[in-house]
Amino acid sequence: MKNRFRILAIMLIMIILTAAGRKEQKPLNLIIFIGDGMGTDQVYAGMTASGFNMTFPAFPVTGFSITYSANRYITDSAAGGTAISTGEKTNNGMIAVRPDSTEIPTIFEIARKAGLSTGAVSTSTITHATPASFIAHDASRGSYEEIAKWFLKGNADVFIGGGINHFSARSDSADLTVDLKKMGYDVVYNLPDLKNSRSSRIAGLMAEEGLPYIDEGRDPDFLAAATAKALEVLSQNKKGFVLMVEGSQIDWAAHDNNMKRTVEEVLDLDRAVKIAYDFARKSGNTLIVVTADHETGGLSLTGGSIEEKTVSGTFGTKGHSAVMVPVFAYGPGASSFSGVQDNTDLFHDFMKLLSLKK
Repeated sequence: MKNRFRILAIMLIMIILTAAGRKEQKPLNLIIFIGDGMGTDQVYAGMTASGFNMTFPAFPVTGFSITYSANRYITDSAAGGTAISTGEKTNNGMIAVRPDSTEIPTIFEIARKAGLSTGAVSTSTITHATPASFIAHDASRGSYEEIAKWFLKGNADVFIGGGINHFSARSDSADLTVDLKKMGYDVVYNLPDLKNSRSSRIAGLMAEEGLPYIDEGRDPDFLAAATAKALEVLSQNKKGFVLMVEGSQIDWAAHDNNMKRTVEEVLDLDRAVKIAYDFARKSGNTLIVVTADHETGGLSLTGGSIEEKTVSGTFGTKGHSAVMVPVFAYGPGASSFSGVQDNTDLFHDFMKLLSLKK
């Protein structure tokens, strides 16, 4: 009997010591997906239309993000993106600066100082509010030509989106693509050239302004292919990387109160997430977080059919709403994103998990 108790005591001690010594695995790489304007109703509309065959809604960890800005109950993309990229709230319309216009270090800038690679992919102009909040600093989100100059600082090893005009059809007659080429960027203007690029630095300027909707001619492979290329390039850095991918036009479609396009754009984002998910499953060291900067349209689903994969709804506004937005996470550190958080908390979670310091 005494031997039995002795064995049980030893086993208990071993379990306690093992649990005490176990540390949660931390990610080497971080992939942030931002569905601009994507609330829970937009996500569920996509799930319905896909026959419940989407990738990111099946992630094991879910939560919510509170999105108000420094000066408004309802945020815009500039303040919303800044909260995620810097961990601080700012006024609507401001890009990675405080309300007093002082610059806030972004996670891209911090990661690069630590030796990580960085990249941004978007279906809008790459100088638009969300991608700009990771790369530039400006008191006005509309200063596209000034924002474009920030890309010459090399804060993103790869950036892919629209916005040719902000780089080479500028009011000051400067051609920033010449400078980018001198910096070692392969400047490409179409999807085939992007896929074929073998450069370690890529500037993909794929449209004069934002890319068109899918039903107006955007290649439905674009966002997934651009994500795949970014991962191919950035993963060459053994120290890790941070990649931000934006599904911009969920927001645009919801501003137009266009249900069909809203669903198409949510599914488009999910195709890109699937690329990242396959990468993360193979690497075992990559954290994926899918969220939104705000909800757009005040969408409420009012009908549909699971069998027919159809959905209908009504929009309460042509603008943004104040509701919390969903957060989905997969990979090492994913448990940090459960529950309700402020949007600024996402940044601090990223920093802690990647062992980064300002």
